[in-house]
Amino acid sequence: MSKVLFLLATLFIFDMSYAADPAAERPSYSAGDYWVYADDDKQVKFTFLREEKDRYIFERGGTQVVKDFNLTTVEDKSGGYPGPIIKFPLTVGKWWNYEFEAEVAAESRRWTGRIAKYEVESYEQITVPAGTFWAFKIAVTIVGSKFQKFVSSAHYWYAPDVKNIIKSSVKGKILELKQYEVK
Repeated sequence: MSKVLFLLATLFIFDMSYAADPAAERPSYSAGDYWVYADDDKQVKFTFLREEKDRYIFERGGTQVVKDFNLTTVEDKSGGYPGPIIKFPLTVGKWWNYEFEAEVAAESRRWTGRIAKYEVESYEQITVPAGTFWAFKIAVTIVGSKFQKFVSSAHYWYAPDVKNIIKSSVKGKILELKQYEVK
């Protein structure tokens, strides 16, 4: 009898200590949801307008911004950096690649292949001006597609409760969520 009780107690303790890894599914938005981001010199507001087929339509400073369901901005990536590309569902350890073309030097009219390598490194609590949130930390490494030579890196923090990125660090520039409203 004592062996059975010991076994049951062990199973119960193991079951209590096991916690499922957090996961973030693709968000759904309501018209009017917004996010205000700020860095040292400016602030920008994104407002969700509507969903069309396989795209989200946001407004940024009077201009419509189209993003696919992975929150990838559907626009020219010629600036040499693809920006955040979120592949849902997010879980710690998940990784993906994104291939794109980048101009070798400003106004050189020469293009080269690049690969952005994304990896969800952790699920951590971080504080930004809008508050303290649990967020997935996503590391990005940019390499040349031909020889895999390092080009650049960045970090993004995606908070499921905010339904968006709350902080980014790209080329030494930090952008943080200042204010938001989601329904």
